[in-house]
Amino acid sequence: MKKYFLCSTFLWNIFFPAIGFGFEGVTLLNDHILDVNNGGDNSSYDDKSARVDYRQIYLTGYLGNFRTGWEGGGYVKDTRKSAYSGYGRFRDVDRTYQIETDQVLKYGLVGKLEFRYIYLLSPETPTDPSNLYVYGAGLDKYYGDYNYLSVEYLNDPRNASRFSVIISNTFADEKSSLRLGVVPRSDGTVGYFGFAKYHWILLGYAFTREIDFSTLDRRVFTFGLQMPFNLIW
Repeated sequence: MKKYFLCSTFLWNIFFPAIGFGFEGVTLLNDHILDVNNGGDNSSYDDKSARVDYRQIYLTGYLGNFRTGWEGGGYVKDTRKSAYSGYGRFRDVDRTYQIETDQVLKYGLVGKLEFRYIYLLSPETPTDPSNLYVYGAGLDKYYGDYNYLSVEYLNDPRNASRFSVIISNTFADEKSSLRLGVVPRSDGTVGYFGFAKYHWILLGYAFTREIDFSTLDRRVFTFGLQMPFNLIW
């Protein structure tokens, strides 16, 4: 079960910040996932999800072949426009709770802190821990009206000396965005990703080498629609 953990949280953190706070509508996604190990064996499957955003809260249903369940969360902002958010995720393989804050600083900078607790219902082996604690810290640098550079550190909850760094740049306007990035890790492997939004259309691709420090490589092809309630293209 743990072989999916870093990829699922990593892709979620990459994609939905690109969608951004303030959207009201429905997002439909399909992730086509290809797992390949070093011996040449591979498997593929599809994960579908449906998300509804209304004002400052959202609800997501996971409807795929690999994961089922639901998630709910939301955010509030203070007078400085800094955000405080949280969610609970309840799937057939795990229970996850996260809190996060995005603090507006000077010179177009936004500092980020997050903490995530994950309870695995079925660890991969009986000796593996069921309780995982993930923490992250990052910094966004905004330039222009919507563009920003982002750097984020995430620990590996199974080994205190291992970590990942997500480095990305987002180019955006009111209707479209393009986010490109790399994910170097402390074990020397590197992943990369790209996600694009054009009006309602969402497209993405991510590649992770030796996911979860195993022999498994993962490719994820994402297609989706993000439709606002007012149905304006």
